[in-house]
Amino acid sequence: MANDMMNRQNNDMFDVMNDWFDLPKNFFNDTDFVNMMKSDIVENDKDYIVKIDMPGMKKDKIKINYSDGILSVSGSRESLKNLDKKDDSVIHQERQEGHISRSFRLPNIVANKIHAKYDDGVLTITLPKQTADSNDSSIQID
Repeated sequence: MANDMMNRQNNDMFDVMNDWFDLPKNFFNDTDFVNMMKSDIVENDKDYIVKIDMPGMKKDKIKINYSDGILSVSGSRESLKNLDKKDDSVIHQERQEGHISRSFRLPNIVANKIHAKYDDGVLTITLPKQTADSNDSSIQID
């Protein structure tokens, strides 16, 4: 009943127009699933730290790759597939299943020293930067 009251108050022309103009954005962008991988990247003198929200993912379904200066992170999630009883039916579902991925350009990384940790739905990846010592390919002449 409270929702009916709110809907009556929101039926003015501007709300209808806003809904209409939002239609292409909402129709073509599945924002709920895309927003699952919100990311932060922090840089300091020694490394980059990438934090990615990946709620509901199992650790073994997350893949991380670093190649040619590109960090790629992907994951997949299954939704409500196995119901407890055959008579059960889903009456409302918002959690989605599928595969998502993101890539970030982070050059000059020591690839064999990358470290990742997944805790409480947040993936934290530490990418150590190359130093002058590790990047030095000059040869001394005796």
